[in-house]
Amino acid sequence: MEILLRVMAIVVGYFFGLFNTGYIYGKMKGIDIREHGSGNAGTTNAMRVLGKKAGIMTYAGIC
Repeated sequence: MEILLRVMAIVVGYFFGLFNTGYIYGKMKGIDIREHGSGNAGTTNAMRVLGKKAGIMTYAGIC
């Protein structure tokens, strides 16, 4: 049973990692974040391009 829980946790973690919150948040604001700043959709570029709130939300994984 413990092995099954670990495998499920790995699978769920993998699928949550597929969501690129910086890109999603940028699209909600009408901008493709990959075309601005460093071209990366990560937290630092989200903060540079969209502001501190976007950086925090990207870091936390909240859209």
